[in-house]
Amino acid sequence: MTYIFDVFTGARRGATLTGTVQYRDPDNYGFSQGPVFGLQLIMDAWKEGGGFGAGPVSAATELEFKELFELYCGGEVRVDEEGYRLEDGSADVRIPRVNVVERYKDQFGGRSYRSHGQRYVMLRPQPAEFARRTEEIIVSWEIRQDDPTDLDEDEGTSAGFTLEVSDPRCLEHFTKNTYFQTVFTGHLPS
Repeated sequence: MTYIFDVFTGARRGATLTGTVQYRDPDNYGFSQGPVFGLQLIMDAWKEGGGFGAGPVSAATELEFKELFELYCGGEVRVDEEGYRLEDGSADVRIPRVNVVERYKDQFGGRSYRSHGQRYVMLRPQPAEFARRTEEIIVSWEIRQDDPTDLDEDEGTSAGFTLEVSDPRCLEHFTKNTYFQTVFTGHLPS
């Protein structure tokens, strides 16, 4: 995975988070101005976690972030050989029986794969739903490119950002200054 940005944030202040994103590449490609980028940064900080990253979140917030990742990246469903959804953590078919291709026909990505003897069916990303959820979560988003004359020749362009969320729970993992890297750019999947 090639990381595009280094991200630095301060600790949250209520429902507000401030930080900086910096291109790892010295070429300047510009910064996405839309609030999708803000939500992507919040989600990725949770995913990256670790010693330099953001802290843990509640079970409800973790579930919401997992749903958001599935909307953005596409989900996967574990199935048996006939395409029926399996119970979580079990090889038993879920009751009532659900054929994944029939149930998710509008979302079916047409791909499947095997991992550790299990079969998975991939679902398509849902960019419109991700955009709708972004509007519910991100109340305000502002990003300002820094003056490029302040950078060393081998540094990428940077920008400061400020975002506000509708529910402070979405920022509960920003209890301290954080650093993480991200591949997100603020664009929706096509």
